[in-house]
Amino acid sequence: MESDVKFSLDIGFAHFDIFENYLIATINEGVVFDTPHLKKFQTVFEKYYPNKPFGYISDRKNDYTINPTCYIEATSFPPKIVGMATLCYSEISYKNATFAERFLVWPHKAYYTMEECQKWITEMLEKHKKADL
Repeated sequence: MESDVKFSLDIGFAHFDIFENYLIATINEGVVFDTPHLKKFQTVFEKYYPNKPFGYISDRKNDYTINPTCYIEATSFPPKIVGMATLCYSEISYKNATFAERFLVWPHKAYYTMEECQKWITEMLEKHKKADL
């Protein structure tokens, strides 16, 4: 499992910690996340993981709202997201994350620790790697 952040990136409404094989995104408090935000995420994905499988971890330490239907547009994403893990801090954030699963186009799991998120993303990357052989 990776432990060193390659670098951090702030895009105004969210912060990213970029690793070799996955990134951790933290959306700012109070944001209403919708399609324009998702498109900015896509720009980050394309820049840092062009044509490379990677994992996405959503750190839900802040309170924000997601329009889950914006994920329907994610089907056009060229990047290869192998899975999305959500780090939850409360039962409410866990329930919100599991509700949003219905709208996601890639595998998703919600957890209460960063270690569980990282472990699952690593497993998904390995699974993807084996499937490509």
